[in-house]
Amino acid sequence: MLIRIFGVAFFASFNAPSLVASLANEHRMLPKVIGKKNRHDAPSIAIILTAILTALFTTQSYLFLVSCTVLASFVQYVPSILAVIKFKHTNEFPTHGFDLPGKYLIPVLALAVSCYMVTNFTKKTLLLGTIVAMLAAVAYFFINKDEEAEARHESFLAALRNEKK
Repeated sequence: MLIRIFGVAFFASFNAPSLVASLANEHRMLPKVIGKKNRHDAPSIAIILTAILTALFTTQSYLFLVSCTVLASFVQYVPSILAVIKFKHTNEFPTHGFDLPGKYLIPVLALAVSCYMVTNFTKKTLLLGTIVAMLAAVAYFFINKDEEAEARHESFLAALRNEKK
């Protein structure tokens, strides 16, 4: 368990500043200054911001940090579970190679376990998760739509519909 936690922390220490810089430079969801790179092409402002955030988190208890990690996993897994149910139900994507034994049994059980996990979070963890969710919702409104990507997606869906006919 300690090796896994160290691996996640090590990965995040390199990945987080790049993601923050990408949100600023490529997606324009954060101020451009946050994505500023130094002469070594490293996102220096993003590195400083993630270091400050990390320092704030290190003042917390180990159990709080573990529950934050579990909450972050929950936030990633639940949409994936819901997407599996939606795609299986609507047949929006090709189903070859995608077969669910017991139809919806596995995703529904996974969703139930995930929902049960939420009941075990402390109020402090849920408060932090709520604050992060609200910040993400606000940031969502600053996303510039990529019209070209949306057009490719629509043509892909149209081709799938034609293939099924």
